[in-house]
Amino acid sequence: MKISAGIIAILLGYMIFCQCCMRMRWNDAKAYAVFKKRNTPLQIFDTVIGNRHLHYAVTGNADLPTLVFIHGSPGSWFHYMYYMQDTAMQRKFRMVSIDRPGFGYSDFGKAMHLEAQCALILPVLKKLKNEQPMYGCGHSMGGPVLAKLAADEPALFKKIVIVAGALDPDQEKKEWWRHAMKNKPMYWFLPGAFGPSNTELLYLKKDLAPLANDLSKITSEVIFVHGDEDTWVPIGNVAYGIKKMTNAKSIHSDTLTGADHQVPWKRKEELKKVLLGL
Repeated sequence: MKISAGIIAILLGYMIFCQCCMRMRWNDAKAYAVFKKRNTPLQIFDTVIGNRHLHYAVTGNADLPTLVFIHGSPGSWFHYMYYMQDTAMQRKFRMVSIDRPGFGYSDFGKAMHLEAQCALILPVLKKLKNEQPMYGCGHSMGGPVLAKLAADEPALFKKIVIVAGALDPDQEKKEWWRHAMKNKPMYWFLPGAFGPSNTELLYLKKDLAPLANDLSKITSEVIFVHGDEDTWVPIGNVAYGIKKMTNAKSIHSDTLTGADHQVPWKRKEELKKVLLGL
């Protein structure tokens, strides 16, 4: 009985840890302190659309062209702080980084389908639009979100950068275990942000099919950045995107030799060079 009680206590403790930790987010006070220490101006906003919250951060001169960062799964807006604090980037862009729905402080834990996410994000981007061009950079799961935004509102972005983006439904792995983890109590064993991540990645496997019909609506210039050693999102997604984006103004592909899926953090300088070239 003592052994059983000990095992139950360990399991309960782990479940509590999973639900309370690894949420991959900073509270606003910490974010302001970190950016202030590096002499980087920062504004953080929380807007309500319908009954959902969308949390996002902005830095830079409001009169400059806008560069929007959309994180992968899991993730949070602060994962792009390196770029937001870079002086060369600040001279060229006002930068916006979003907590996608279900992550950070955008109703954490409540994952949404691709189309529903874009319906929340799009009004915010349209409100931020100034008289200057708007650019987008989406990594991994942020890639199809960015593509859907560009398809739904073709005039919004001048250029989009899809970094290791998942677009091709046939390239998606089966990952049977995600189905096993989607329901409680198994869901409770997924640490923090990995819970909503598991849910939205299950959604994505179905959402990519209708997205295929939307990709031809993209009229902006498109840049693909992908590592040739990406085992999470195969580089074949690039060829698929090029094939489907038939009305893009132009398409350019940058293949990073030896790069895996973590391009924004492991190949920062190369991605920054691409962004500064927009």
